[in-house]
Amino acid sequence: MPTDRQIRLALWLALLVTANANRKHFGLRTTWLPHTLGNTLALALPEITAALDAAATRLDPDSPTLLALTHTAREVTGDPPGWAKTVAPLTLAYVVSHPHFNIYKGKWGDLRFGPFGLDSIPHSATGYAVSALLYRSVDALARKTPRDAWLAPLANFLAAHRVAVSFSVLAGLTLFYEYSEYSIHNQELAETGGDVERINMMWDIGDTAKDVLSNYLGWLAATFLNRTPPEPPQVPDSSASTAASTIGSTRPVPGTVPAP
Repeated sequence: MPTDRQIRLALWLALLVTANANRKHFGLRTTWLPHTLGNTLALALPEITAALDAAATRLDPDSPTLLALTHTAREVTGDPPGWAKTVAPLTLAYVVSHPHFNIYKGKWGDLRFGPFGLDSIPHSATGYAVSALLYRSVDALARKTPRDAWLAPLANFLAAHRVAVSFSVLAGLTLFYEYSEYSIHNQELAETGGDVERINMMWDIGDTAKDVLSNYLGWLAATFLNRTPPEPPQVPDSSASTAASTIGSTRPVPGTVPAP
């Protein structure tokens, strides 16, 4: 059984192969370069999080807010559920733009199942993965944040309004992504003299509407499966946690017999 890191490495290699193929086929870096950089960072997030966690611990080991944030990040990027399962839809959405089996244009892009095309599959899968990640993140943050941390009111608010939070964040990400597609599409048209066959990034208003709908079908699935938030345990004050840790680590004085 491959480990989470091995799966992420395989996804990264597939990403590099696709990026190189698109670079050679289209001769435009406007699409392959940002997708390669963005997906590489996403795939390496567990290692980046671990490094930031170590740095934060050395920077301010007694900060309850900093510890809550780093522990939350480590939990949502850890195993289970495994970061590869979360990030795979994002990476594979670009892998299927390979010139030999591009689902976004050509004969594969022209296929329709009602209002949807093959590209609705990665959009829905990514919408689901992002929404499920948001639900896990706000739930973990509420559990990891001590009651006396300045972050506690915000963490509790996010957990109490988790559905609205996930809907809003996905809307912001969708807006950013679709505007990026629009900008890259126009830039590639300008560089190729308006030749649609020579560009990598396809965009039109109908495709945008379908992408948004597909993203929110994924959101609906994630919301249904995460409809019951876990009961957050009573997180003690950071001072109580520190005191308990100190008491628990107290050693008997040499030469004395510990009480039974």
